[in-house]
Amino acid sequence: MRKIAFYLSLLALISHQSCISFGGGDDDIANHSNFEPVIMKRSNFETTTLVENAPRVIENSGKIYVKDNFIFINEVNKGFHLINNSDPSNPENIAFIKVLGSSDLSIKEDVFYANNATDLIAFKINETTETLLITKRIKNTFPQIMSPEGEISYNLEQDEIIIDWQPVN
Repeated sequence: MRKIAFYLSLLALISHQSCISFGGGDDDIANHSNFEPVIMKRSNFETTTLVENAPRVIENSGKIYVKDNFIFINEVNKGFHLINNSDPSNPENIAFIKVLGSSDLSIKEDVFYANNATDLIAFKINETTETLLITKRIKNTFPQIMSPEGEISYNLEQDEIIIDWQPVN
């Protein structure tokens, strides 16, 4: 009987110790993150969506969308590479559509829809002038962009937006 009582006491002690926290609590997680947010003021953020006539090198590709003779490849949280695919044996990277905080794109007729960090935007591209016109912006449609490590609480000012996360050096 004493052996059973001893083992039960030992089991209870071990179980109790596994519940003890040695860290600073959930708020301490942000202090130990391997990533930090890239933050931008809304007034600056809303002026960043544009067409860059010089193509960029694809570094961190996301979703791919095909429309007519063009391929759009998402550069995660940066925008979309515009690839001319009129000659499928020789696709040509021709431009970059800068849409900060982007991960997805949809196209209906000549209107593009994309997430722009927390906002949903609709835009058109004028091929003659090679410019982009935002036709509609619905603010705060999406939550702030999450850290690659998962949800980390981070105190932001009301007019600040997370556009990406970068590794802490």
